[in-house]
Amino acid sequence: MKEQVGTDHFEAKRKLQQKYFKFLDLNDDIPVFAFVGRITSQKGVHLICECAEQLIKKLNGKINILVGGPANRREPYAARCANDMENLARRYPSSFWAAPNDFFTDGALVNLGADFGVMPSAFEPGGIVQHEFFVGGTPVVAFKTGGLKDSVYEFKTDSKEGNGMIFEHYNRENLLSALERAIKVFGNKEDYAVLRKNAFESTMDGGRVAEEWCKEFYRLRGKFFTAQCETEKVPSEWDCEKYNEKRLNEYIYESFINPNKEPDIENKLAPLSELVNRQNNTRMVIFKIGMKNRKIGTVELCGSFNDWATRFRMSYDNLADTWFITMHLQKGRYAYKYVVDGQWVCNESEKMVKGDKGETNNEIVVA
Repeated sequence: MKEQVGTDHFEAKRKLQQKYFKFLDLNDDIPVFAFVGRITSQKGVHLICECAEQLIKKLNGKINILVGGPANRREPYAARCANDMENLARRYPSSFWAAPNDFFTDGALVNLGADFGVMPSAFEPGGIVQHEFFVGGTPVVAFKTGGLKDSVYEFKTDSKEGNGMIFEHYNRENLLSALERAIKVFGNKEDYAVLRKNAFESTMDGGRVAEEWCKEFYRLRGKFFTAQCETEKVPSEWDCEKYNEKRLNEYIYESFINPNKEPDIENKLAPLSELVNRQNNTRMVIFKIGMKNRKIGTVELCGSFNDWATRFRMSYDNLADTWFITMHLQKGRYAYKYVVDGQWVCNESEKMVKGDKGETNNEIVVA
């Protein structure tokens, strides 16, 4: 891979210019713009084709535009783009390259060697290609949509912030303007060096993404996700073989059908909750309120644990006809209330006290 790509941006750019634009050696005065992906209407390749000739003529050919990706000529859009690209490559061989009949295999070389990645996608739910460019320290010119607008930010020459260029209206004029701004920044080598540094620092940690997805999948199954590095901190005397795992609503249901026996929920869930509590110096507290024979839309919890600033949405258990939420609280005394379809109420089965202004609240002491 090192032989194919090179060890730095300039070496990779030299390889690109020699292989695809027939240069004898590196010419770092000429910016390289690259697109890698499928030739489909979603990817907006037609906008690149519409801008290419104008930029080539304006810069007297001192620009390299590379479009790497196959086109399915049975699709009208792809066929039209393929014809346009072949025409541009034939007329401007030292400025435009595309081979729409072939699968492009130099993605890694482009990620490191291009001066700008180009992503004029009409929509992009997440987007991975911009992060592949960022890994190579390559800034991206992108349409402000979906995951692109969440990860590509306009570079500002005054604050030196941003990792690329954004265009907000999906048309040729707006992409052309973004490309010209990119060329202007490229002409200032100090600003461009900062831009490449910003792009590299925008690289998303794959481990962090995987962990967040795991947390979401576990949440959907009503479970806690704990990374392996955290499970290694579990006390050795805790035996997972003896741990009787139950869903939270099963314990709530036991309490509902047998109100005289309060289930030891916190101890049952302690092996998992201790990991969270130990990190944050908190204690897991489960709040629940039953609403028998009432059709309720939403139930929220609000209290002095955050100065009554936030209403926390509670979950509903069909089996027990009970609303519940798990909180991790610091030690202390807290007043709280439930908000049922916008109405503030107390849970009469929990401790109630008078507030400073004579109002009635529930109260809990976390020790």
